[in-house]
Amino acid sequence: MVMKPYTPCPNPKFRSVKRLILPGLLAIGLALGFVGPDAGVLNAYAADPGGHAGHSDHGAQTSKTIGATVYKHMCTFCHGEDGNGGGKAMAYLYPWPRDFRKGVFKHRSTPSGSLPLDSDIFKTISKGIKGTGMPAWGSSLTDDETWSVIEYIKSFSKRFETEKPKKPIDPGPTPPTTPDALKNGQQIYKEMRCSRCHGTDLQGGGKIAGELYDIWDHRVFVYNLTNPNINKFGYSKRELYMTLTTGIDGTPMKSFSHLTDAERWDLAAYVDSKVRVDDLQKAEYEIDLYSKKIDQKIESDPDSPFWKDVPSHDVQLIALNARKNPINRVQFQSVVNDKEIAIRMVWDDPIANRTASRHQDFKDAIALEFALGDVLLHTHGHNEPFFGMGHRAKPVNIWQWRADWQSEIETKIELEYATKGMGMDMDVMIFGGEVNPVEALNPFRDVPIEELNAEGFGTLTPQPKTKQNIIGQGVWKDGQWRVVFRRSLKSLNKWDVKFNRGKPILIAFAVWDGQYQDRNGRKMVSMWQRLNLP
Repeated sequence: MVMKPYTPCPNPKFRSVKRLILPGLLAIGLALGFVGPDAGVLNAYAADPGGHAGHSDHGAQTSKTIGATVYKHMCTFCHGEDGNGGGKAMAYLYPWPRDFRKGVFKHRSTPSGSLPLDSDIFKTISKGIKGTGMPAWGSSLTDDETWSVIEYIKSFSKRFETEKPKKPIDPGPTPPTTPDALKNGQQIYKEMRCSRCHGTDLQGGGKIAGELYDIWDHRVFVYNLTNPNINKFGYSKRELYMTLTTGIDGTPMKSFSHLTDAERWDLAAYVDSKVRVDDLQKAEYEIDLYSKKIDQKIESDPDSPFWKDVPSHDVQLIALNARKNPINRVQFQSVVNDKEIAIRMVWDDPIANRTASRHQDFKDAIALEFALGDVLLHTHGHNEPFFGMGHRAKPVNIWQWRADWQSEIETKIELEYATKGMGMDMDVMIFGGEVNPVEALNPFRDVPIEELNAEGFGTLTPQPKTKQNIIGQGVWKDGQWRVVFRRSLKSLNKWDVKFNRGKPILIAFAVWDGQYQDRNGRKMVSMWQRLNLP
């Protein structure tokens, strides 16, 4: 089988017409709102007694060679070359990536202990797993590539050679939620001792939540069931029912199939009633971003009225380390004139962590990452760098803003104003304050932004002071950080991103939340986006 070059459509929702004839149709339909949650992918699976949703021979027709190529480019960094879950990114991830060798999959439409359908794996790859480091690859891979990589993943486990998936579960129609159902569901939640793990408030703080391990001997993270942004396999009543029925194999979350069908629906209704649907933050994983052409001077002040008329786009973030309430998205804005380009980033953060002067302190920060070289997202062969720090021969350019640097600069400005004419260096007199005299010697401290390069994990390197070409500032107000980055269109260094107009530039984002003790690889990240200049 020969893979044809794949040229992305500007609208990722319509990139692959072939998806209209594959089982990914219903997953796409759910995402676009064409199919209601009750139609569900699972009913389509249940219609096929062979358990392959009409694609029992698809694996034989797809090429493992293509699958191997896709896997090595997109998956090996986390899941490892031999599928053992020990890729180079593993040390930065929690929960750890799946070890495919046992053939145990958490998300299935089949009963507990059964292999998943190919269609189940397709859904996981396409939609990702919220609250974990597994992104949604639906906009990144063609259907042929996805089916091929499924066949390659299956080759890691002998189970797929000797077993077949059991008949998928048909949940049937979703019953209405009544007061009696909620009351009964609450009682079942108590009787099944669900609060031992999930807590009485369903937010994951149960008595034994910190003592749980999976079959891979990894510590289990118990998620906040009330947060719709991190419910791994969906937060709708129907999806909750399916999780209760199938269980999550390999984890302490067993199947509740010993309950009657009605009891499982009532328990799902109770959990569903506690989900904070109004807190859902919608954003897309991989989209086209645009820089607005202007003829005026660019404003660096993040709160300037200048930014009110600039279009914004919400980008999805992936938490590399599980947490109860992660920052799920960032808001992107950009403008460009004849001399400069500016990017404004906004994200919700209820607590401003501004200092890292003490070892127990952690600061808030954000970074923009740009792919270097002649790359275009998801062309034939997938020649873009790995979105996590690039990789060998595929370097990236990084702009990082830090709240502690911003705070130190502002404090020094205030001190200079207050001590004007005193003829003495106040910095050396301050110990234990926000200004650290040693850190103040940092040559980049006059600007809260540093420009760096990387070519894979452990290679992050600052550019020389003479090549630093970024200015900007950040402001925290009303539970939000707002940061502006500005750079001349002209590059000072061959390792700078080149803003060539008319060709998309690959850009990704990373956010560190000091409240969760983020530093280095502990952060939230996005996949590559396409930045288009006019």
